[in-house]
Parts: sequence; structure tokens; C-alpha cells
Amino acid sequence: MYLLVAPFSWTFDDIGLTYSVPDLIQTQDICEWTIVEIPLREKKVLAIVLKILKNETISFEKEKLKEIIKKKWDIFIYPYQITLLVWISSHYITPIHNSASLFFPRNLREKIEKEKLKARQELYNYQCKNIKSLSSKQQQAYEKIIQSEKKEFLFWGLTWSWKTEIYIHLTNYFLNLWKQILILVPEIILWNQVGQRFQEVFWDNVIIINSLISEATKTKYWQDIHSWNAKIVVWTRSSLFYPYKNLGLIIQDEEHDFSYDSDSSPRYRGSEVVQKISKLTGIKVIYASGTPSIDKMYKAKKWDDDMELISLLEKYK
Repeated sequence: MYLLVAPFSWTFDDIGLTYSVPDLIQTQDICEWTIVEIPLREKKVLAIVLKILKNETISFEKEKLKEIIKKKWDIFIYPYQITLLVWISSHYITPIHNSASLFFPRNLREKIEKEKLKARQELYNYQCKNIKSLSSKQQQAYEKIIQSEKKEFLFWGLTWSWKTEIYIHLTNYFLNLWKQILILVPEIILWNQVGQRFQEVFWDNVIIINSLISEATKTKYWQDIHSWNAKIVVWTRSSLFYPYKNLGLIIQDEEHDFSYDSDSSPRYRGSEVVQKISKLTGIKVIYASGTPSIDKMYKAKKWDDDMELISLLEKYK
């Protein structure tokens, strides 16, 4: 048995490393996305299993392959995340370990390595209160998103058109379908505006992340999202790589904002990652802005059959 793995530690490799599995470990049911411990140079490091390799696919001397040390942690993640991890590495030309680090926060990796990660039974009791009625134009925009067969929408709305109220109605709709909803925000100022409004409606069960949240708390939220207990997430770009089991909608507020793009390794464009997730999962995505980016407006108006333009150019009354 052979594995293609992505180490968390630094390597030059951009597609993963190949290891063999000792007979004693093969009985432990290793699968894709299992965390294993491997020898790398003179250290023992953690790695993600990207793929189970068949004997005939190994083109080099099997006797020279190193063996994994042990299975460290077993977790079920949707296959789209493995595809997304590999795509980021190849599309943005970055070593595979850079991509892997996006999907597992540092504190989470440390707890897995020290075998101190404890199961969580946090329950979220979602209620919808203080929701406001939509205007006729807002209602039209809401219904178009719900009823359309298209998956991508450019939502062009003025500052005082109260786009957030449409976000809330859409969130409530997908919440009733038992889906998870991700609302991306670019900065802490927008977190105050959008996040506080979401808490007014859905109370404290909304996961809201900002720079004040500790790394340990982020690990807890990672577990809550993975267990499907947490269903409403308001966060910045890093939330794209968390383990959603049943994601139904992504809203990228102020999609034109450059803070969605990572300018440090691994570098990536947030809107491209959002689009890739939509393609892999079939979920709906809303790119919202009062001043849409040129490429999104061009795609919505000219040549992209997958994207629909929704305009809301009047103030909410």
C-alpha cells in the first residue's frame, strides 16, 4: 500500500510525496485526508493523505520508499477540499505544504501532533428574530437568487440599499434546508456592520471571527464547523478553507476589496477560490458590491453564462 501525502513541513514538492505503508498499519483503515506521521529528512512531521496509490502507479523503485511511522488522526472531509488543496498548489505555483497549511490552523496541527485534540459537543440553537421585511425590489432580488438555476451572481447594490437584509433572508432560507452559510467580509469594520446585524437576528450562535479571537478558539470553531453544529459563519478569507460538510451558500461582501487576495505565501485570489469551490460543489455564490470589480461586471454582462447580474440601485425605505 502506498500513499501520496502533503507534509505540513517545508518541502520543494508541489504535488506531494510518496510513502509506503507497513503491514501493521495497513489494517488501520487509512483513507484520503487521514493525518499520518512521516519521516522527513531527520524529523518526524505530520502529513495529509491526498491519495491512496495502487502498485501499478508507482514508477520508481518501491524498495527505496520510506514508510510512514503511524496513523495520527482520522477525519472525514468532503473530497472537494483535497481537490481544492491540490488546485491551489498547481494554479498558484506554490509548494504543496503551503496549500496544506491553509486547511489546518497552526493550533489545530499542534494539538493533533501532541494528541491533545478533544472531541467537542457544542450545540448551536438557531433562532431567527428581529428580521425585517424586504422592500419590493429587495424581494425581487431575493427570489431571483433562490429561483435561478445559475450558481454565480453579481449583486450590484448601493450602500444604502441594505444588502445585509437580503443576506439575512437568504441565510434563513438555506438554514431551513439544514445547509451551512458562509458570509465573507474583508475587514473588521465590515465585521462590525454585518456581524452585529447577524447576531441581532440569529443571536450568539453565529460564528464571527476577527483579529481578537485566539488561535485556540479558532480550533474550537474548526471542530464545530466540521461537526456541522455551526451553520452560520461570518469571517474573512481564511474561512474558505474550513471543513464545511453541507455548505449551501457563500456570500462575498464587498467582493472588489483587495484584502480578499493573499499577498504572502501561499498567494491566491479569494474570488477565484470562491468560484472554484462553487464549481466543485455546485453551491450558489453571491459576489456583492456597490462598486463591482471590472472583471466580475464584464463576466456578468458579456460572456459568462454561469453568472447573473442582480442590480439594486435604490435606497431601502
